[in-house]
Amino acid sequence: MSTDPVFGEGYTAQHIALAPDAEGPVHATLVHRLERETDAPPPPGGRRIPILIGHGWSDYVFDRDLQEHLGSQGFDIWSLDLRKYGRSLLPGQTPTAIDHLNRYDEEIGASLRVIAAGDPDNPPVLLSHSLGGLIATLYAQRHPGAVRALALNSPWLEMHLGPAVRHLASRPVRTAAERLVDHPILPRGSEHYARTTHRDYGGQYDYDLTLKPPGGHRFPASTLAAVLDGQRRASEAGPLAIPVLVLHSRRTRIGAVFTEEMRRADTVLDVRAMAWAARQLGPEVRIAEIDGARHDVFLSAPDAREAALEILDDWLTSFSS
Repeated sequence: MSTDPVFGEGYTAQHIALAPDAEGPVHATLVHRLERETDAPPPPGGRRIPILIGHGWSDYVFDRDLQEHLGSQGFDIWSLDLRKYGRSLLPGQTPTAIDHLNRYDEEIGASLRVIAAGDPDNPPVLLSHSLGGLIATLYAQRHPGAVRALALNSPWLEMHLGPAVRHLASRPVRTAAERLVDHPILPRGSEHYARTTHRDYGGQYDYDLTLKPPGGHRFPASTLAAVLDGQRRASEAGPLAIPVLVLHSRRTRIGAVFTEEMRRADTVLDVRAMAWAARQLGPEVRIAEIDGARHDVFLSAPDAREAALEILDDWLTSFSS
């Protein structure tokens, strides 16, 4: 365990060794925000509730402001860079490559054991973005009781335009994955999202463009097949018995040419398909659409980011009171 190279002082990072794959050794990285004297105390007779933060595809956990915001309220803040992402990407590895989303159970389970070491009866809230939201949902569905609740930030629960597109794409993508394996199946995406978020492109935020490239990494065929399979399994798994919060933009704006509207919309996923899939997750699902939010609602313009934080804070009070 050492000081986290991304967040610096006040955060520790530890590698979690995982089973090797065809590309060699594999690990994930668990980051922990250390408690501050200025943090709110836990409720009388209570304990600090852990929150484990996860990232999306072609991404890593870098939003220190979000972690400080939640930590200052008395939550115990952790974050996880999955294998072959961000802090966990090793030389010679194919970024984001995975052949089945269940493989992430290994690092999620190991992280939960570390978090639970001092308080085994205090399960965490999973706060996850985009593909991480799908991964977190699948984990909660397969491991009842392991997770207190899910907070999903624009989760990639469904493909654009809904299940029909997923059904049509699944077989040819699976066939391509058998042939291409980790070779790319899609061209690089546009730089529109980076243009709305990163300071170098006119946005307000800063992140490592080698770990989160403007157009995304090349999309491995195996990964896309795993995503489609994961979406199918999530839709067929039955209702979750835990509270779920889903935050997403009010509108989608996807196109070949950048427009200023994209600064206040989701330029990555179809929010209608996302909301439809979210409603199927269980009886305790709260869906909040945020006017002006971007794909990562916490990387939105200040008004939309504050609206998202207010909704998240309000929802979290039910666990911390």
